[in-house]
Amino acid sequence: MNVVTLQMMMADMPHWVPPQKPDMMQQIREMEEREKQRNSHKQTENLNATKGMNPMEFFTHYAVKD
Repeated sequence: MNVVTLQMMMADMPHWVPPQKPDMMQQIREMEEREKQRNSHKQTENLNATKGMNPMEFFTHYAVKD
């Protein structure tokens, strides 16, 4: 076989193309959507839920009032 034939065979050979990774903003949107879905099942009446609360609000809420 000559070199030209081998080059043509290599060009025709199937190759694997890796899937495109989502960019950072796409990943953030997906994580926020999953978090919304996870939190949608929780009851909103639960007053002890402090997830996502600002730390300053948390400590001022539970601080001893004089």
